[in-house]
Amino acid sequence: MSAIPGKAPSVKLPPQIESGSELLLEELGRLLTVEETLAKVVLPELLRELQDKELLTAVDDHLQETQGHAGRVKEAFLAIGAMPAGRPALGLEGLRVEHKAFAPQVVPGARSVVHCAAAMGVEHYEINAYDSAIGLARALGAQEVERLLRANLDQEVAALQTLGRHASRLARLAVEERTVSQV
Repeated sequence: MSAIPGKAPSVKLPPQIESGSELLLEELGRLLTVEETLAKVVLPELLRELQDKELLTAVDDHLQETQGHAGRVKEAFLAIGAMPAGRPALGLEGLRVEHKAFAPQVVPGARSVVHCAAAMGVEHYEINAYDSAIGLARALGAQEVERLLRANLDQEVAALQTLGRHASRLARLAVEERTVSQV
């Protein structure tokens, strides 16, 4: 084993996740972290940054849904006899870091486009995670877990569609504003 901090041990460790049930618990844990982080940190931060009233209303509506998502994920844990416990969600953290680094580089008049695109990226990430967890739940015969996660997934897909409409509208506005200011 390596004594050097940050260097991987020279002895390979066996995989930690050995069954479909354990994998489902990991997926649920990641989803719990994502939903709680979105509800408590990410979406409230985004709401403070948004200037477009229509997008602000859509994000605020989805924040209310997101608070319910965490509850359903906790119910899914309990449905399979496990205590709810979050797991690292590195993908969400990467999306947050990228957005925080990029948004300030964009003129305020076009920043709503960037905020909307970032929100869409998170929705895609969540949809992927829910699809994966639902597939595992189905394969394991965990019908209640599948039902709970499907309810969240349906709302995530609807949120992505709503954001897509706003993205198109905001892109047109940003182009029109930039074109007018260039004249």
